[in-house]
Amino acid sequence: MDAVSGIQQFLEYVVLGIADHPHAVRITRRENHGTTIFDLSADPEDIPRLIGSAGSTVNALRSLVQASADRHGLHVGVEIAE
Repeated sequence: MDAVSGIQQFLEYVVLGIADHPHAVRITRRENHGTTIFDLSADPEDIPRLIGSAGSTVNALRSLVQASADRHGLHVGVEIAE
């Protein structure tokens, strides 16, 4: 398994633990100028939970994912589709 796939699986594991509707969670990835962007979509009821108060949850997700990516010399981002 390559590093990006492992990071995606880690992100999925964490998000599924947060979401009330895990069956609706979808994580896709795309490349943008050397950065892998993970696009996260979920049930509309889960979006506020994933963003958190003042963005605290999504910022924590971004920090965890980037910390994992740093170990492999990668640049990543997480975006939530609302």
